[in-house]
Amino acid sequence: MTESEPTFDRFFDSMEALADTISESLQAQVTIEDSNHHVIGYSSHQFESDPARISTIIGKRVPNTVIIGLRKKGVMHQLEHAAHPVRIPAVMEVGLGPRLAMCIKHREEILGYIWVVDQGNLAEGYAEEIVKKAAGIAGRYLLKQRGWKTRQDKAFEDFFWKLLTSHYESEQRIRQEAETGSILLPVSYNIAVLESGEDIGGQLAQKLRQMLETYPGQRLVLLTAGHDRLILLFTSLFGADNPEALTAFLHKLLQDISRNEGTLLTAGCSLNYREYTSAAAAYREALAVLELRKLLPYHTRHLLLYEELGFWAYMPAIVESKRSLGRRAPLLRTLREHDGEHKSDFVKTIAVYLSLNGNLKESAAFLHIHTNTLMYRLNKIAELTGHSLKETDYRTSVYLELLSEETAQLNSWFQEGG
Repeated sequence: MTESEPTFDRFFDSMEALADTISESLQAQVTIEDSNHHVIGYSSHQFESDPARISTIIGKRVPNTVIIGLRKKGVMHQLEHAAHPVRIPAVMEVGLGPRLAMCIKHREEILGYIWVVDQGNLAEGYAEEIVKKAAGIAGRYLLKQRGWKTRQDKAFEDFFWKLLTSHYESEQRIRQEAETGSILLPVSYNIAVLESGEDIGGQLAQKLRQMLETYPGQRLVLLTAGHDRLILLFTSLFGADNPEALTAFLHKLLQDISRNEGTLLTAGCSLNYREYTSAAAAYREALAVLELRKLLPYHTRHLLLYEELGFWAYMPAIVESKRSLGRRAPLLRTLREHDGEHKSDFVKTIAVYLSLNGNLKESAAFLHIHTNTLMYRLNKIAELTGHSLKETDYRTSVYLELLSEETAQLNSWFQEGG
């Protein structure tokens, strides 16, 4: 130990005291944050500072612009996947000068961060050792704090599941319990379900909390994870009557999770509600969107919001009704028989043509045939059936028959065709 190095083998009653101790040792400014980038300790020594640190200290939290900028540069990914302190060059686009930083972890769970301003005076090796020791102390402090936070999160999750399962008998009872638990319920809300093909752990849920804090225009209220799903209750500051903004938010969230965490998720989102007795209905709406995306992945690939489902909302019921009949409807019989006898592809042709909104060029390209060949097939289909696809009733009926009776075949064709 050098003369300038204070001992870390003592009790620190606050993260402010720890930050000051690091600062005295390294003669540099220090900031300690929790996993959500809220400041829990910063050194009181007066050195020159950069805009990022000044705004962080003033707001008691790292500004969203700084977090987003660092994630885009890959800095946060590097930091969160390193087991030792990392020297970070300046990112002047967000007002951040050079730093020595370390992610505070417990096993693989991120608890917080230590940032040391690097003015070129941080001795190689020595500074890293100081920060590493400090991270161990901060980790124990944050784990202790997490014990209380975990109990609070558990209470929030219990309340959320009660909402989702219609446990409460009245709006008044819901609001009384929310007030008792210090849960601030917004005027209106949506429920979204994010689903993966594998189990989702608590770490992804925690990352999602962190990520959502950087998104302007929305506030996460409640979050729970179960098996392969994340369930969110959130409120949008851009208003309940703005589906375009809501869709853009969900698309960005899915893209960011995929890019930053390497996890592919699909999503479904409910209508906007004011009454919390409707939370169970909102949950069912979000799940309905996801079920449709599983039923017909290609055809419903752009659907995220329940309010935009249109006739798709009735597809599961139509499919179930047809299955219960145990026989196929006669509308496609002629084409099926012709395909069987002449090895033609009329059912596939009409399915692709209708699925691609009647676009001749796109349909021909998908089928790997010339546009003239496609026109010939469509004319032949009209001759065989006695109906033109220009007839709205026939066109709609055929499309519904294809979606509900040729579901597996449709999915296979469009999976093969990309």
